Amino acid sequence: MSGYLFAVGAFFLILAGAAMVAALVWGQPEVAIPGIASVPAIALRILVGIWAVALVWAAAVFARLSRSRLTVRRALQKPGPKGMILITPDTVREMAGVLLREELGLHRFRVRVRPREEGLALHVSLHLPPGEEIPALAERLQGLLAQEISGKTGLDVPEVQIAVLGAARPDRP
Repeated sequence: MSGYLFAVGAFFLILAGAAMVAALVWGQPEVAIPGIASVPAIALRILVGIWAVALVWAAAVFARLSRSRLTVRRALQKPGPKGMILITPDTVREMAGVLLREELGLHRFRVRVRPREEGLALHVSLHLPPGEEIPALAERLQGLLAQEISGKTGLDVPEVQIAVLGAARPDRP
């Protein structure tokens, strides 16, 4: 099933849940079963509330399935010895984030991954750490990210753009 169909399903489940909540808030629930006394309004409200929660939960499941299907659809492809290897942009973004945090000690950054015909391009936005010079930091990051991502994924990384958004403040004692 397509990721888009899961997204549409999630949307309609959310609408149904919202309609049930609206009925609980503004409606006057009443059920009469022939031969039995009427069902108390509080019991009916609890039952409809549980049903609305179940619909919202199902919508969350559908939304997650939709996201995973659409993410795999955008995956970067690399031929392997026994078939295609799919690497999602999220995986590459996480790998770059771990490298920036653990190897270089950076904490305020954003990584975007763009597939290219000859591999992938990375765009890193960050705040300049105290004591660093922009040209030296940019060259070090470009080389390190291109080498590590290429080595771990097998994909070429011909472009690594570094955007310095500002200077980070030194830690105060």
